[in-house]
Order: sequence, then C-alpha cells, then structure tokens
Amino acid sequence: MTTDDLSKRTSCPNWCQTRHAGWDVEPEGHNGLHWPTVYGDDGSSVDVATGKNPAGDVGVWLSSEDGANLTAEQARVASRQLLQAATWVENRF
Repeated sequence: MTTDDLSKRTSCPNWCQTRHAGWDVEPEGHNGLHWPTVYGDDGSSVDVATGKNPAGDVGVWLSSEDGANLTAEQARVASRQLLQAATWVENRF
C-alpha cells in the first residue's frame, strides 16, 4: 500500500462494527448494531441490524427466512428489536 493509497482511504464512522481490511480504500458498507437472532419454534429466524449501504444510506436491515413462523412472544421480541434499530438510526442521522 502506498502513501497515496493511505491518504485516499476512507475511515469508518465511529459506529461501524465491521473490521475492514487495511487495504480497503473504499469499504462498500458499514455495519452498525446487530440484535440477537430471534428463532421460531420451527427453526426459522429473523435478524435485525443497522448499517450503511453502498449508496451511503444508513437504515435498518431485516432478514427473515421465507415464512418465518414466530409465536406471539417471539414476534414481540423481533418488533422491539425493529423499534430499537429505527430509533438508533433516527438518533444518529
């Protein structure tokens, strides 16, 4: 890596939890908080996280297996995580 490469390198925002490699001149995205996976009784799951996409937008990331089947309590946990993630994004951007 040259001195010019180091000067072009973008630094991660203080909230980024991704360990970008030292050679990443322009990291594609930055990952913020990630909540624990909520597992349904049938093994399906829901994940909630925050992050910055390649377009530069910061938002909430939601991933769910197709047809995740949650109990009412599991759905409450996932909904609280979504609310916390939305609040985290709103308070920072």
